[in-house]
Amino acid sequence: MYLSLLDVFLIFLFIVSIAVIWQHFKVREHTLRCVKRQCDQLGVQLLDGAIQGSYWRPTFQKGQFKVVRCYRFYFTSTGSGRYRGEIKMRGMQQISIHFDPHPM
Repeated sequence: MYLSLLDVFLIFLFIVSIAVIWQHFKVREHTLRCVKRQCDQLGVQLLDGAIQGSYWRPTFQKGQFKVVRCYRFYFTSTGSGRYRGEIKMRGMQQISIHFDPHPM
C-alpha cells in the first residue's frame, strides 16, 4: 500500500482539525466553570447553564500564538430579570469578565 503526498497531507489536515476542535471544547468547558464560579461568588444564577461564543481572534503573546475567545451568557439576580454577561479568554487564561448592571 502506497500513500501519495496528497493522502499524507489530507490525513495530517484531518488530525490537525480534530486537535483544534478538541482544544476548543476544552477551553469552552473551562470557561463555563469560570463563569459558574464567578456567578456563585456574586450570588447570581447562570441562566440556561450555558455560554455562547461570540468571536475568536488570533493574537501573539510573548511570541506565542494564542486565540482570544469571547463568550456571552445570561444571568439573573432576582429570578425575574435576564441580564447579559461576557467573558474573554486567552487560551485557558481569563482576561476579563463583565456583568451588566443588575439589582441585587
